[in-house]
Amino acid sequence: MPNLKIWKSQQLHRLRIDSERMFDQLCSDFGLPSVCQPLVDPDMTMQDTPDSVIVEAHLAGMNPENMLIEVEESHLVISCKHQESCTLGTQSGVFEQRFTLPCRVRTKDVTASFDGECLIITMPKCTREAPRRIPITIIRKR
Repeated sequence: MPNLKIWKSQQLHRLRIDSERMFDQLCSDFGLPSVCQPLVDPDMTMQDTPDSVIVEAHLAGMNPENMLIEVEESHLVISCKHQESCTLGTQSGVFEQRFTLPCRVRTKDVTASFDGECLIITMPKCTREAPRRIPITIIRKR
């Protein structure tokens, strides 16, 4: 079933690119070059490694002070307020993406870094305790 998810994501990505191309053409016909482009449409990926879950979001031009990251057990929410000025005025919007993580993570150990273009969130997985053999104490009767 994971392949179905990838295929679906690829098809949605192609559909988005085609619709953006159509809007670009429509806007350029009316002399509005980039007004129809969405304010925020980040490319996001999730990697499930043996030790952690890593999410990368390409948020070029965003201010990290306007970003909010929330992790609770097996859910991640990334939201960001964005404001853009152009010749027609100022546009603002809110981007929010919700993820269901493949496993529970240690929320107190989650880290996030942003280099001005890419937000990387690293979430260490909860580890199961190894089975422990319990010694039996022998009590002798008197």
